[in-house]
Amino acid sequence: MSYQVLARKWRPQTFDAVVGQDAITRTLRNALASARIAHAYLFAGPRGIGKTTTARLLARALLCPERTGPEPCGRCAVCRESQAGALMDVIEIDGASNRGIEEIRTLRENVKYAPARGRYKVYIIDEVHQLTEAAFNALLKTLEEPPSHVVFILATTDPRDIPATVLSRVQRFDFRPIAPDALTATLEGILREEAIPFEPGVLPVIVRAAEGSLRDALSLLDTAIAYGDGRLETATTAELLGVSAAATVSAFGAALLVRDTAAALETIDRAVREGEDLVAFARDVVELLRRALVLKAAPTAKLADLTHAEGNELRKLGEPATLDEILYMVRAFLEADTLMRESPHPRVEFEIATVRATRRPAPQAIEDVLRRVDEAHALLRQQGVAAPASPLAPAQASLLPPAEPLPPRAGGDARRREAPPPARPAPPPPAPPAAAPAPDPELSARWDRVVEEVMKKRPTLGTVLTQARPGAVSDGELTIVLTGNHFHREMLADTANRELVVQAVRRHVAGADRINLVVAGEGAGGVAQHPVVQAAIAEFQGEVVAVRPRLPEGEDQ
Repeated sequence: MSYQVLARKWRPQTFDAVVGQDAITRTLRNALASARIAHAYLFAGPRGIGKTTTARLLARALLCPERTGPEPCGRCAVCRESQAGALMDVIEIDGASNRGIEEIRTLRENVKYAPARGRYKVYIIDEVHQLTEAAFNALLKTLEEPPSHVVFILATTDPRDIPATVLSRVQRFDFRPIAPDALTATLEGILREEAIPFEPGVLPVIVRAAEGSLRDALSLLDTAIAYGDGRLETATTAELLGVSAAATVSAFGAALLVRDTAAALETIDRAVREGEDLVAFARDVVELLRRALVLKAAPTAKLADLTHAEGNELRKLGEPATLDEILYMVRAFLEADTLMRESPHPRVEFEIATVRATRRPAPQAIEDVLRRVDEAHALLRQQGVAAPASPLAPAQASLLPPAEPLPPRAGGDARRREAPPPARPAPPPPAPPAAAPAPDPELSARWDRVVEEVMKKRPTLGTVLTQARPGAVSDGELTIVLTGNHFHREMLADTANRELVVQAVRRHVAGADRINLVVAGEGAGGVAQHPVVQAAIAEFQGEVVAVRPRLPEGEDQ
């Protein structure tokens, strides 16, 4: 007897055996038990998740004369003929190769004839979205009011291509991709029944590659068994599929989170030498970081596609980084994934994202500096020492309470007080700062459109532009004032990034065909040049990334 592939050998023979579509099979079972049978059904969803299998089970149940409940008996002649694919009253039509109006006219003529056996004649039209518009129009009347003995079951992977007039005439069921844990349990059960030895780590590799499709998973399983000469091993299966093993992806993610640039780049180099698909690798990295992000934001969350042990490992993996840092890395690799699909050098794009992720800015550094400055200021106030005026708070010294008069000396006449020293002339009031020009509303609106366009193409670059504001247009040059750290300046200094911004500016800002980047706080007389700020920079080994005025005391900080 010839070998039968696993996808056909393990095709479900009952509704209970259908994997991952419990809501749909429950509805159909209840409809069969109560004899509430619709005249037309639509099964929609991705490939290989049970649409055609469920349609055949429904047809078999409708035709089985010995059925007492929702399930076909599986023993009668009708069931045996149905299992062999020889039942005349179940007509399967391929919508891709029978898509014209002539085929539908033939179908309309044939539905008039009574079934050869049983009470129903079932038409299963697979990939129904492939029918032409004329064919759909010819089918409408028959689909709305078919003969009482006819049931239509339409299956499609793209319900968006089906006319609304057809959708309104059918009972629709949306099949979902099968959850990874359900796929893993099903594959494990099949391997044990087939008595095939396997390593536990091989199943996640196959499940990830199957992307929710049981048929794809069984086909990959067949291939991997043949490749491994009857045995499934994690390393050989990953090599066969050209994907990275879960341990490799996890190690790469750990290197990113601890800022180990060398280890991360070595992982990429090894993946390239071993022939792995870098686009698939990047997708796995995004998924790993996404899960780490979710568990970092909601530590008690339980992800359906993770076991308890895997969840704990991911929580531990995300400990070296903050939530903002993980979010930054997710965005960086999402952008890299898009660029890798379009670039002739996907490895370069992947390595750039890796270096950026490991050299990511520390988002909490400035907040920590401000906290320490505030603590020092509070300590000076407690000691009664007036703090030097700060360029960040020019009016702060005036808020200090006035000094109390000195008490009389011990033993002296309380009425006799030492004459106060002559008052020093008050320093002249500081010159008011030059008023900043009011922002041009129209220019601001045009700049928002520039940011929106860049955000669609490169989200990371667009995020940097949200921290900039337009200055003015002069002699065809738009001045952009940036408040950000060195990473943001490096992003805009990159030739490709700068050209992308220039192109967007030319489209949305009238009279501007080039840009000039100005960093807020830099230049002669700026805040960054104040001696106090320079001392703070030297003390904390930092840099000015933003200038924010200090609120008067008593107001919310």
